[in-house]
Amino acid sequence: MIKSLTNIIIPKYKLNYNIERDKNIIQASLAKNIKLPFSCRSGVCGTCKAKIIKGKVNLNTKINHVLTESDIENNIILTCQAEAASDLLELEMLSPVANQIIVGKPKELISEILSVKQITQEIKLICISVSKRFAASPNQLSYMEIIIPGMDVSDKYYIFNNYNGDNLLHEGTITLYVKNSKNLITNNYLNKNLLAGEIITIKGPFLENNIPIFMNSPTLFLSKDSHTIKTLNIIRELLLTGFKEPIMIISYFIDIKNIILMEEMHRLQFLYKNFTYKISLLNKASSTSSRFLLGSISKNINKIFPNLSSHYIYINGDDYFIIETKKKIIELNAKDESIYIELNN
Repeated sequence: MIKSLTNIIIPKYKLNYNIERDKNIIQASLAKNIKLPFSCRSGVCGTCKAKIIKGKVNLNTKINHVLTESDIENNIILTCQAEAASDLLELEMLSPVANQIIVGKPKELISEILSVKQITQEIKLICISVSKRFAASPNQLSYMEIIIPGMDVSDKYYIFNNYNGDNLLHEGTITLYVKNSKNLITNNYLNKNLLAGEIITIKGPFLENNIPIFMNSPTLFLSKDSHTIKTLNIIRELLLTGFKEPIMIISYFIDIKNIILMEEMHRLQFLYKNFTYKISLLNKASSTSSRFLLGSISKNINKIFPNLSSHYIYINGDDYFIIETKKKIIELNAKDESIYIELNN
């Protein structure tokens, strides 16, 4: 049986996550390691009251006696009783939400680099040590920072381990894709210190707040080069929520030597019947294999999707890629409100 999902948004606390609709909002949120305010969980105390800003809920015939006529007129519900009933549900909690909602508070860790693989000219894959107590929550996009002396701002390095239920499978290590930085100081530090046996300081895991709101509709991801790292990680997390609509990623690379994460795309396609992927190459001479599309995504996408009016579309790449790609998908009837553009610095 396919379970329907709802995107919960609580703007004041920057919460954005998916829940299943077969449980009340409190229970479904706890299943995602999100602790909203509650006390009795029986519908009599009112601690869990929330105002609906957008969306619908199903109150069924459950206990809602604590709600006054004024509460009901103002779209106030008990989240311990109400079940989500729409693709999107935006809430305003009437009781304070605890600051430490997500399991796994970011911490500084001293880690040893165990291996370094040069994936492309710009990207390294590093494996670093972590303690048994290191934890990151599934269904959340998690990243680490590498602490660099003299630098206040750090780049984001997304965790690429797998999950087992509610636990990160790290077995004492985590894997990060590290891209060359735009900052010269950062690049010099990474080139000097990203070597097997070296000790570095990392901080995390952090949760990425800059993520789209996914609806229950066919979803298309379009990414270019290293932007595929974050894009594929979002797809991994989306699949873990039980999302059942068709998902496809089309990744665009300069040539075959710059392809990354193809093995992870293949793994996801093997595990999930609703996921497929394609790779497009700019340099036609780089491969004679019919496995790859030749040319930019904007030149190929109409061969795959002649009409995109029913799709939700995520685009992640440089400015030119975004402009060119968006123009083409609009020509294929994509709706502007169903297009998410990843904002990159």
